[in-house]
Amino acid sequence: MALLKKDRPLLVALSTAVLFSLVWGALAGPAAAEEKPVTITWWINPWRIAPPGFPEDKAPTAEDFPRWVSEEFMRLHPNVTVKYEVLTNQGFDQKVAAAILAGKPPDILRPISFKQEWVRQGLLEPIDEYLTAFDLQDFYDYALNVGKVGDHYYLFPWNNSNNGMGSSLLLNPRMFAERGVPLPPLPDRSWTMDEFMTAARRLSYDTNGDGTNDVYAIGMSARMDLMNNLAWFHIFGARYVDEGQRRFVLDSPAGVRALSWLVDAIYKERISPPGAEGMGIYDVINLFHQQRLAIGYGGPYEIGRIDRYLKEGRIKQKFPVHVAQFPHFPEIGPVAYHTSGGFVVFKQTDPYKRKMVMEFARFLTNQENMSLLRSLLYVTARKSVNENLYKGYEFEKEIDVYLRAISHGIPYFGSAEIDTTPADKHFIAMLEAAFSRTKTPQQALDEFVSQANRLVFRGR
Repeated sequence: MALLKKDRPLLVALSTAVLFSLVWGALAGPAAAEEKPVTITWWINPWRIAPPGFPEDKAPTAEDFPRWVSEEFMRLHPNVTVKYEVLTNQGFDQKVAAAILAGKPPDILRPISFKQEWVRQGLLEPIDEYLTAFDLQDFYDYALNVGKVGDHYYLFPWNNSNNGMGSSLLLNPRMFAERGVPLPPLPDRSWTMDEFMTAARRLSYDTNGDGTNDVYAIGMSARMDLMNNLAWFHIFGARYVDEGQRRFVLDSPAGVRALSWLVDAIYKERISPPGAEGMGIYDVINLFHQQRLAIGYGGPYEIGRIDRYLKEGRIKQKFPVHVAQFPHFPEIGPVAYHTSGGFVVFKQTDPYKRKMVMEFARFLTNQENMSLLRSLLYVTARKSVNENLYKGYEFEKEIDVYLRAISHGIPYFGSAEIDTTPADKHFIAMLEAAFSRTKTPQQALDEFVSQANRLVFRGR
């Protein structure tokens, strides 16, 4: 059929439309096809982070941040559904292990500790191609290296250090002032063991004349965070495992001196309350909040805990707190527990979903969202965020003391290549035996090391 002259504009228009459609299909078609609905799951333990706009007179719950950040990502990517789950700390590792065993781990996880065996088992995605040149410069090397196995990275860094357990102490300045005890001086609030013991003896006293102390300098606990108890051992020069990462060596002469000192703090020096064999970390924290201990454990995060407890009505009165370093022996130098955490991505089979899962992991750890850790008084894994995060803030000095403390950080548990958690319950049992004086420090340590080596290093 011959085309009429009058039909030519229509033909041109149709041709243009077809051509545009073809070109658009070539350019946009694949992208549009990619934007299929996907669902991302992620798990995190409780982090009470206040999202933007959260009321200042309320304490955030563990659900507020994961809910907000999931909704924000879904708003930016309407084809993506993000489902989060907050796992309790107790039983966290067991639930993750069960999910892996069942072949149903979440897409993204913030593990309590990075596990290299997951890489060796082929469970995790390498993230190298999703780290920009700026990321590689901006993240602290040690934070990136936590998740480095071989030549690849497997962890998006997020938090720098922990809540301060094992890294720093908290001082109640009112109690120090009442007993005429000077605080360790700024800028680093560093003190020697001799200076610490002089202060501790004056801070422990009997208030009613019955011959028993009612107020103490510091608490001990067999079931306290392992990092706090291991800090005392490292202060004396002891190490959990040897340099070759082949055996536990806590029964060294330095280890025996450390455990003897911990026992003496209760029974001889009476700077720590009795009953440490049955106490947990929250018993010690509560005694500090009740102002029956002048010195507590933790870092700036614990200052935030006091504020949260006040808002929740769990304590009646807010009290000032200062961060200080653990005491040290001059010949050994200061020590602190240093670690950092972040997010891992489990193996993905769908390329588009992998892309979006990585995008969400990057969203969680971008500068803006990482800065929300300020509501917990945490320091972050990005240098650029930390530079200005606490400038002019009321706790700026405390943050600075904390950063100085963790600059002395060492990995208390040895290399990340070894998993010492099977020995944890025996470490607690060792402390229970020593604190209850059913075993001498040497006997308790010998028994612990024997059991721990059998559980962790047998067959290596």
